[in-house]
Amino acid sequence: MKIDVHCHIFKEGVTKKSIDKQFNQFSGYGFYERIKKDLTSFKTIEINNIIKKTLFHVRKAQLDKVVLLPINMGENKQVIEWYKEAPDIFIPFFNPPEKSDPKIDIQKILGKAILDGVKGLKIMLSFRKKLLNDEILYPAFELAQKYNLLILMHTGYPPPGTQINVLTYSNPIKIEEILQSFPKLKIIIAHMGFPWVDIALALAVQYINIFLDISNLNYMMPNRLKDFIVHAKELVGIDKLLFGSDGFIPEMIELTVKKFETIKYLSKEEIAKIMGLNAQKLLFT
Repeated sequence: MKIDVHCHIFKEGVTKKSIDKQFNQFSGYGFYERIKKDLTSFKTIEINNIIKKTLFHVRKAQLDKVVLLPINMGENKQVIEWYKEAPDIFIPFFNPPEKSDPKIDIQKILGKAILDGVKGLKIMLSFRKKLLNDEILYPAFELAQKYNLLILMHTGYPPPGTQINVLTYSNPIKIEEILQSFPKLKIIIAHMGFPWVDIALALAVQYINIFLDISNLNYMMPNRLKDFIVHAKELVGIDKLLFGSDGFIPEMIELTVKKFETIKYLSKEEIAKIMGLNAQKLLFT
């Protein structure tokens, strides 16, 4: 089984030209020039229905499942709508309240989300200028532990051009304090915690229920990703690593899959584990 554990929903009308418009200030940067060049070889369909366009590339990439991640509470409803369009492929996650609001009944809204099919929580606290262990999310973590929901937590650097100081709040070291209070939580550290990969790996060594996704690293810094995976193999092996695309447009789902599946420093068996078999165990057992 092939699973993308880190995919966001896309806005209507995004195309290859959207990349140029969004990132033209990065002209000459390695990641930008590499993405532009790589995308020229991927054919798409120009239709207004962004869900169908995304599914087109999901199927071309031969993915079996795709985890959909909301970046805020406003996207929770959209994620469920996408899930209902293709429940055999999409796996919805939920962004819990990350701001203080006495009117919010977390038990009620998370209970409804679980009934809607949600399998995990996407945590974006560092985008709210809060450290990852901020106690505002402890009620959500308590329920996640009770109902065996996965936690996928943004750590490390944000998307290029992000104008708020996300890095200040994104060091995965704070996850250790969360696990002291909720020892049974299963937490996926996004982007392998870059630039704190060593800390993320140390956590994965220490805690059996810590996992690492490689989302966006294979198009942002493919050579460093090789180093990260080699180090991970030395410490914890392959079974804690999960594939994620985290692209800017639907075409990048297909691009990231193809780039990862053609790397030379892993065996076919190792690629298959990272590409989905590890995630299959996490999501379905």
